[in-house]
Amino acid sequence: MGIINHDAKEIILEKVKEFFISDDEISKRKQMRDGFIATFTNEKIKNLSPEQYFPGLGEQDNCMGYQLEWATRSLGSIKGGSMAKYGPKDQFQQIKKLLIDLTNLKGDLADFYDNSGELTKEAKNLVLQSQKIGGMKSGRTVLGKLLSIYYPNTFIPIFTEQDYLLEASLKDYSEESVGLESFMKNNYLFLKIKEEIISEPSFAKASDINKVTNDFIYKFLYFCFPRTAAIGPDILVKVEKEEKIEALETEHYQKLIHRNFQKLLKNLKYYDEETQNGHEGHYATEDVGIMDFLCLDNNKNIVVIELKRKGTDQTLAQLCRYMGWVKENLANEKQVVLGLIISESKDIKLEYAIKVVPNVSLKQMKLDICIDNF
Repeated sequence: MGIINHDAKEIILEKVKEFFISDDEISKRKQMRDGFIATFTNEKIKNLSPEQYFPGLGEQDNCMGYQLEWATRSLGSIKGGSMAKYGPKDQFQQIKKLLIDLTNLKGDLADFYDNSGELTKEAKNLVLQSQKIGGMKSGRTVLGKLLSIYYPNTFIPIFTEQDYLLEASLKDYSEESVGLESFMKNNYLFLKIKEEIISEPSFAKASDINKVTNDFIYKFLYFCFPRTAAIGPDILVKVEKEEKIEALETEHYQKLIHRNFQKLLKNLKYYDEETQNGHEGHYATEDVGIMDFLCLDNNKNIVVIELKRKGTDQTLAQLCRYMGWVKENLANEKQVVLGLIISESKDIKLEYAIKVVPNVSLKQMKLDICIDNF
């Protein structure tokens, strides 16, 4: 029995008749990977400086972060999210040790998985190291992309969209881990999908099996399962209209509060002022969404602010998700993570829910317009 669900297999066997990836594209992808590996050898990584790892510190051609995020985007995009995904600067030595271990393996399937698909001792060691580094605990992009570059025959370059594509493809899928562990376990499922579709006679007839590489699978699965709405057009129009109105109103408040941040929230400042000032206060995470505002208070505690036109218990759930991510990836042992919901109105469900959630408060926003002589 295969692991791919019936509907997905029908789509795959139909779409393969239309799919094409040129030899030239495959060759360019290989050249780009080879160039990256030639630049960031194991010896180079041992002597890596923070400027040669963290993007935005001046280096570009010799900066691993810059090359991963921008220069090699066609090898799988990890653009977006905050710079927290690269880990904190005060843990650079731990990060470098992890990079050395990660890029110093032979890269065979047996280095990472045993015969039953469980992670090997070497793979678990990488996971354990990543779990001790803020920002890398839950993120799967930076380390995942490095694995796919150094070991392209073992890792498929799908990162933040792993869950979506696996849910679309498999009979049964549930996410039970995070970060690098999640990336590796999900990658094994993609390899099993590859193995299963190659064994289909109609797939083999429509495609040259020798060219079904991990690059092929990466492109092909996105081709088979693009992100489209699976609801009726009338409902879709209505939902899109409601969401657009809500988004426009919230966007207006976001800009207004950002422009008057120090007047409205005098005891707070942005967690990452340079980045957030360029994005109207937003702080993007790698895998749990974009926070409206991420701040520090006078006691250096971290404050997550969620902005809504109407606050509901779903707003609280969203805020708690962000707070959990911050606690895991950004906060140190001395920092408390606080939450603040700012909304025009609220419902009774939020009132009840917030009573039992510590460290979360609720404030109302009101607009006051005055017209006067200059």
